[in-house]
Amino acid sequence: MNPSFEELLKDMPKLELHIHLEGTFDLDTICMLAAKANEPLLRPKESLLQFDGLTDFLNLLDWICALVREKEDAKALAFRYAQYARTQGVCYSEVIINPSHWKNIDFSQLLCGVLEGFDEAENAGLPDCRLLVSLREQDSESAVQVVDWVIKHPHHRLLGMSVDGNEALSVDSNLRFAPILQHAKDNGLHLTVHAGESSGPEGVRGALDVLHAERIDHGVRSVEDPELLQRLKDAHIALNVCFSSNVIGGLYSPQTHPLGKLFSDGQLVTVSTDDPMLLDLPLLKELQIVTEQYGWGINEVLQLQKNAVAAAFCTQEEKEKLYAYIDVFQKKLSAF
Repeated sequence: MNPSFEELLKDMPKLELHIHLEGTFDLDTICMLAAKANEPLLRPKESLLQFDGLTDFLNLLDWICALVREKEDAKALAFRYAQYARTQGVCYSEVIINPSHWKNIDFSQLLCGVLEGFDEAENAGLPDCRLLVSLREQDSESAVQVVDWVIKHPHHRLLGMSVDGNEALSVDSNLRFAPILQHAKDNGLHLTVHAGESSGPEGVRGALDVLHAERIDHGVRSVEDPELLQRLKDAHIALNVCFSSNVIGGLYSPQTHPLGKLFSDGQLVTVSTDDPMLLDLPLLKELQIVTEQYGWGINEVLQLQKNAVAAAFCTQEEKEKLYAYIDVFQKKLSAF
């Protein structure tokens, strides 16, 4: 009996390149951390993860992250994320973390804990998880401290920097962070930038022209500028798209979201979940949603994974291993 589409989807080796560690706390973990910190819940447990708009969501995110007080908590969270990733068939992920959300733990302890958790996870046979450290709303001095720490603490899982958060601040923060992030790139670190979600195509242009981003997270509003789309395509710059996150945020309806157009036009798009636990959007659910929306089959989802390998910040040797996982899966498909 041939496997179902759902079974094939689960079995497929998958990558995720646009996911925030801050959005991977499950409800039980949040409640456990609150009890440990002797902090009352913001609201009853059954409605704790409900929010009204972006501001409420960000306030919830800050409150959750502020519950983390010790390196061991950060390590445990990273390990739990890897356990979750395995349930989704993920073989490789690049996880974003923004220290500005984590108010009650020193950022060096936070990052060391997460890296140790990812190391421990892979040693236990869980997926290969890497880390990108993000900036946006920090002052310049804090941003320099974070970048200098990342440069001085090389680790094979610590791939580079991200710029996330409120894109309305991008004009100011891009100019402030440009020399700081250039210093990071000069020291071998990669850079991905959130743009083209709450900002229009000008946000993507700023990420490319001012910050020299190698990859764009979201980037969907690039469709409003055909010249920009061609530039992205010619330069093979990936757009790490989060379909349902955009819909939940009110940016598009399922019918108007441009993911299908971007994919059919040959853009280097990937599909990720953004904040899977807080949005109730595990990766398998997200892939089911987009395949149903666009009538895609297993081959289209496979192409998304190949796009993600091409866009990943790991070494070429590591990419070849990831392509090999996909090739093995494709050969299994041909047997059906």
